[in-house]
Amino acid sequence: MRTCAILISFVLLVPVVMTAQMGRPSTAFEDGGPRVTVFGGFPYLRNNSNGFGGWQGEGTFNFTRYLGVTGDVSGDYRSPGSFSISGVTASANQHLYTFMAGPSVTANVGRNAFFAHALFGEAHSSLGAGVNIPIIGGISSGLTSANAFAMAFGGGVDIGVSRHLAIRAIQVDYLRTQFNAADALATGFSTSLNNYQNSFRYSAGIVFRF
Repeated sequence: MRTCAILISFVLLVPVVMTAQMGRPSTAFEDGGPRVTVFGGFPYLRNNSNGFGGWQGEGTFNFTRYLGVTGDVSGDYRSPGSFSISGVTASANQHLYTFMAGPSVTANVGRNAFFAHALFGEAHSSLGAGVNIPIIGGISSGLTSANAFAMAFGGGVDIGVSRHLAIRAIQVDYLRTQFNAADALATGFSTSLNNYQNSFRYSAGIVFRF
């Protein structure tokens, strides 16, 4: 989790640092749009019949009025199953983390923004087990994990609330991961026997603009 926190900080802070190095950022909407946007929200990821919930963060630095670069990190979770006996509860937990970056394009219309991006990076899938024992509490352990190439293509709409604040009404991404079939099955991410997995991710949240 320490590595995950470092990557999250990197993605969200790099655009701000780049702006500082380039001098005073353009005031939001002064040149048709902000120099930097930082998004934090909640995604819902769907892979076949499996649904995941979690968190997502994005940082975008715009080189021009329309063209920029976006970094994206997310964590998606689900519990495939659980059972309880005499107050002792056991459960399985599946985690999927993605770390991606790539080019983005944005069209600003008033305070609203329409954007699209192509992101490339890595996915980390893991399967763990947990036991909750009365008085003692919860105990968890990782069982297996795997890494694979990941890419996402999508876009969305930001509804401007003020000069520096917007609501991301919707973001939709097609997410493709390339775990081999054995890793996908072992980590509980997919039941497909293909060496790739197709998922869709729907996100919404808050956007800060600078």
